[in-house]
Amino acid sequence: MQIQRLDQPVQLTFSLAFHYADDASGIIIPMAVRFAGYAIETKATVDPGATVCLFKREHGEELGIPIERGELITLGTLGRPIQAYGHEIVLQTGDIAFESIVYFAKAHGLKRNLLGRQGWARKILLGINDDDCMLYLNSLT
Repeated sequence: MQIQRLDQPVQLTFSLAFHYADDASGIIIPMAVRFAGYAIETKATVDPGATVCLFKREHGEELGIPIERGELITLGTLGRPIQAYGHEIVLQTGDIAFESIVYFAKAHGLKRNLLGRQGWARKILLGINDDDCMLYLNSLT
């Protein structure tokens, strides 16, 4: 892996800006999650280091998702491994919405929802100015 210096600056364009709270919880943004005509509003932590999007089982149940019918995976974490089931749903941040594979925890009580690379970060252009607590987004789909 090599960091490369650019000959010319790269200009990026964003359609959404969000001011997030400056606290130890991370970058938390409002989200809508939709499945089969149902929708819930929740919050999720932006985690570009996470491989997948992981949501609370309770959210999947609220949407009527048959959790155990999804693809089972085991996620390695800094704590203990977490088992989760993948389902195709719609994620929406502001007016940016797209279909995505999201994993719902097998067990109840997950502390937070995570927005990872597969399912979220690879579908958007993401800019973070942490000094000003600003998140910038644009759709890539």
